[in-house]
Amino acid sequence: MRQRVAIRHYPPGAWLKEQEIAAEFGVSRTPVRQALQQLETEGLVEIRNGVGVRVTEVDDAALDQIYLLRLELVALIGRAAPRPISAADMAAIRGVGEDLKRMLAAPGKPDIALFSSHCEVFHNLVNKVIGSPMLKHFIEVLYHQADRYWYGWMDQTDPKREVEYLHNEVQETLRALEVNDFEAVGYVRRNHISMMLARMAEFRKSGGRG
Repeated sequence: MRQRVAIRHYPPGAWLKEQEIAAEFGVSRTPVRQALQQLETEGLVEIRNGVGVRVTEVDDAALDQIYLLRLELVALIGRAAPRPISAADMAAIRGVGEDLKRMLAAPGKPDIALFSSHCEVFHNLVNKVIGSPMLKHFIEVLYHQADRYWYGWMDQTDPKREVEYLHNEVQETLRALEVNDFEAVGYVRRNHISMMLARMAEFRKSGGRG
């Protein structure tokens, strides 16, 4: 459900119905309600008693604040009790890199939903470096609040270019993780967020919308 919000399968302003979601996923309404409550704590939906559940919207001012906070917080990854990740997780990150490489080699426009899945996997694996539960929580919440704007914007520009940027980030992160340079891990992510902001600013300037 979080990924559906991210790729705008559930667009901003959409109303979500527990019963319909439960039927689609073949589960009772209880886990759906719990998932929606979690999404509400992350700022992705708002639950209105007696009315329903609505996907929230992010305006430019709120988005700027989200990215400003992300820039500052990710730089702390290497300082807040960082820890090495397992060999299996390193292999999984390399796997993400290989998947992105195949996406780049494939003809045509990349699948945004598949790309968002790779982003989520990579993001979660790298966050295992973070030893501070509080820092990890805030970084994850801000990531999920911002990614739906990014995917909407990405679909209107050059998706393959964004796949290439993420592939580069994966490779740079791997090099830092291989020598346990956790500060470098944080700064790699910070640099790529900063470059994304510059590309988004150009998109706004051209009159585009996410």
